[in-house]
Amino acid sequence: MTHTNDAESLSQRVEVRRTMTGLDYMQKVLRGELPPIPMAELIEFKLVEVSEGYAVFTIEPHERYYNGLGIVHGGLAATLLDSAMGCAINTMATVGRVFTTLEMNINYIRPLKRETGEVRCEASLVHVGDHIATAKGRIVDRDGKLYAHGTTTCVVFRP
Repeated sequence: MTHTNDAESLSQRVEVRRTMTGLDYMQKVLRGELPPIPMAELIEFKLVEVSEGYAVFTIEPHERYYNGLGIVHGGLAATLLDSAMGCAINTMATVGRVFTTLEMNINYIRPLKRETGEVRCEASLVHVGDHIATAKGRIVDRDGKLYAHGTTTCVVFRP
């Protein structure tokens, strides 16, 4: 499948997602049968694991993500956490159910740098109901050292 980001392609992605469960959709993305979300392509993070209530992304924190202080901008960690926690929730969505982030809390423990090497953003479901879902996530390096962790609350609805 060609990975393009034009409006027609994005519209098709949205329609495809609405015809299957969130877990089926995420597994197809993991296997390369569907393209990753445009944000993942832009920032170059990769879905590497997905199962019921669980999702993992990886990324290399290159200098192109640095802020003026010479460390990775906190927005990268926020984007990783938002994506992974949202995907953990998405895995529990039935056909036609979608969600959006209502609130997110992040705790930054230590700075990410190029020297950190590849990090994993692991997220798991805490609760899913008819209208509200919550998840938690953590960003760790290859040795399991914690760099950031967070929680999210999402509103679940049928479009």
